[in-house]
Amino acid sequence: MTDFDVRAYRGDDAAAVAELINVLSEVGGGHGGHVAAEIDDVVNNEVRDPAVDTRVVTDGDGRIVAVAMVPLPPEGGDRLELIGGVHPDRRGEGLGRELLAWQLDRAAARHAEVAPDASWQGQVIAGDADTSATRLFERFGFAVARYFLDMVAPTTPAPVASLADGLRIAPYERARERDLHAVHTAAFRELWGYQERTFESWAPLTVHSESFLPELSRLALAGDAIAGYVLSYASDVPGRLYIGHVGTAGDWRRKGVASAVLAEVLDEAGRAGYTHASLDTDAENPTGAAGIYAKVGFVVEQRVVAYRRAV
Repeated sequence: MTDFDVRAYRGDDAAAVAELINVLSEVGGGHGGHVAAEIDDVVNNEVRDPAVDTRVVTDGDGRIVAVAMVPLPPEGGDRLELIGGVHPDRRGEGLGRELLAWQLDRAAARHAEVAPDASWQGQVIAGDADTSATRLFERFGFAVARYFLDMVAPTTPAPVASLADGLRIAPYERARERDLHAVHTAAFRELWGYQERTFESWAPLTVHSESFLPELSRLALAGDAIAGYVLSYASDVPGRLYIGHVGTAGDWRRKGVASAVLAEVLDEAGRAGYTHASLDTDAENPTGAAGIYAKVGFVVEQRVVAYRRAV
């Protein structure tokens, strides 16, 4: 990388790194939407030491053209989500090969330090239209592990979905955040790829993030208990809301809870000036999430491929 400057991530890189990741999403057939706060959340809460676990590559004009990060799994977890990529107009110069090799080396070093007796998997993702990235992954021994769907829906006209008897929809309340974490953990624990987090490690990435939008998040309540929830986040795409988490407590599944809460959030988002909302889901989610989302107007915008290999 003699024609580039390579350094560690700095706090003022967040917006430029988010912009680069959004460009990579567009290459893969999507629309990105990542914001600077998301990047800060990852670096501040999942990267052990940015000085040695991140790399930012700039060109002669100081523009960030590539990035690589090695976040750690949560305690007891087994998957490292290797974040990074190369701007499409600087591909073919060996940056991707060098950065991915570096990420795998750093992942192996952290594995030896943190959990040498555990089996860790490195995971990378790309939109299925980004054939340059997928070829690189396969060259490094990564194999397809799962497909995900990025979906989008208009906010107006608002979808109609009835709420089950005994439930009411309420605005998000911070006072319920620990109960919400417990419901979320139980709802997702058995799903593919989920890594359980303590409240203290979960909250900074979700309900305590600067990107979280409590005013456009909703809870379904059965008495005082949380039966379901929709958590919304800021997006870099004008007029588009990002719905980051949708969940239903076990006893309330298959009763239309998620559809009803999503309909409420879409309606409120439309009133707030948003034209569309996006979310993503496991294409093989056993709860039938994609079908639930389709009922309130979501359609598939992009397929994303997750690749894995042993660390």
